[in-house]
Amino acid sequence: MRKFINKFTGGDMWVADSRVEEYKAAGHVLAAAPSPVKPTKAKVTEEKIVEEPKEEPKKEPVLKKAIVKGRKR
Repeated sequence: MRKFINKFTGGDMWVADSRVEEYKAAGHVLAAAPSPVKPTKAKVTEEKIVEEPKEEPKKEPVLKKAIVKGRKR
């Protein structure tokens, strides 16, 4: 399967390999092949990471309100 760009809508479409020449003749454009990305080795440097102690946020006391239910009479 090959990826083409539709000449009418500009959207992408997938075409079977056996029909590629038909679609090129019809005016559709072959989408650019993605360039292969070479894996790179990341250099690991030894750095000491110092974690600062995290302060816990101060919690304010929660005021509870008494709920008074009405009595049925």
